[in-house]
Amino acid sequence: MSDGKEPITDEEILYRRIPVQPDFFDADNDARASPLAFRPREYDTTGLSVYRAKYGTPEEVAKNNRGKRFYIGFLRASNLRAHGMEIIPKPIPPDQIGHAEIPELTFESKNTKRGKELQVKLAEQLCFPITGPYPENR
Repeated sequence: MSDGKEPITDEEILYRRIPVQPDFFDADNDARASPLAFRPREYDTTGLSVYRAKYGTPEEVAKNNRGKRFYIGFLRASNLRAHGMEIIPKPIPPDQIGHAEIPELTFESKNTKRGKELQVKLAEQLCFPITGPYPENR
């Protein structure tokens, strides 16, 4: 079994957790996520988190110990790279071997012109489909 540190191939599918909140994704009114779903938070100091599909199902990725519910957005690595985004493996053993990051999108860069462009591009063009919502797990 791999340790999650091997390079991410162009064919890989990545998942992005999207909180079950209308500001992030409104399944009743739009098939696309809001750019807020890709806005780095204060803990995103080294990059925006995504998860490698080869290491878990959407249901497994949606699990968390914060009592929150998530949708899961699908991204293809080659599409991100075509738009100048790097994706690096950043496993968090033992439970999140498939964790990876987009280092260009950090809390520090979220309000830059490029950061805002990437958030919009990820939401409006690159994240599809979106599945869920998945139940909370404690």
